[in-house]
Amino acid sequence: MLRTWQDVIVKWRLLPEDLPADEREARTHTRRGRSALVDGRLDEALAEFEAAASLRPDPLDRVGVGDVHLARGGWRTAEENYRVALLSGGVGALLAQLGLALVKIGQGNAAGAVADLELLVADRPNDPTLRYYLASAWYSAAEQCRSRTADDVLVITSEEQLRICHAAARRILSLRTADEELERGAEQLLAEVEAGRRWTWAPEGIAVSLAVLTVALGMITVVAGGLLNNVALVVVGVIAGAALLYGIVYRFRKQTWRRRADEMAPHILKQGL
Repeated sequence: MLRTWQDVIVKWRLLPEDLPADEREARTHTRRGRSALVDGRLDEALAEFEAAASLRPDPLDRVGVGDVHLARGGWRTAEENYRVALLSGGVGALLAQLGLALVKIGQGNAAGAVADLELLVADRPNDPTLRYYLASAWYSAAEQCRSRTADDVLVITSEEQLRICHAAARRILSLRTADEELERGAEQLLAEVEAGRRWTWAPEGIAVSLAVLTVALGMITVVAGGLLNNVALVVVGVIAGAALLYGIVYRFRKQTWRRRADEMAPHILKQGL
């Protein structure tokens, strides 16, 4: 899913204001199309962009048509229009590249969109619009990698998901988009990852009781061996106690994310990475 309606329209900020003054009728259609698109009037936007495209071969009109289909979930048609615009070069091609990244996100391939957008940001690291799109793509990648319950709750159920979520949160914050929703979401995601990496006993009561019992039995065996002057008994007590304690830790000590994953397993509808 696209994160917000803003993801569809914000790329038009990259368009310079000093466009040529010729082709007035076509430019009028394009301007009306952009206005309708921003307001969410998709039928009107599509009609205006197509009218402009019939008057001139401008890539921006193809981007506009692609945006309408993108907003409607028509990934294939959107991609076709963006690829036509991509051949032109210039700002139209840049907008088309952003559109293609959004198509990948909509198709469930946010990781691919991240890879493409990282290259764009590397070329133009100070462009706030490109940084916004990269941060949004990372946010989508963190969503898409996690497992999902029937109630649409996202759950981290693997080490790979934990790694991606951590990388996404850190990268979003480093991009400094000034988008409050994105940055707040990244901070929450980072807090979830850090909490998930904490170790806990599961189930706590049984684990602690067994650990205490094991330590007590080991000490009793060692003390008994000392009182009986039986070195073998002391050695057996130390080794057996250590082995049992290791087994208890291995069996009952888990990171919090694993514990939650086990608890939510019956409710998982879609497995993540």
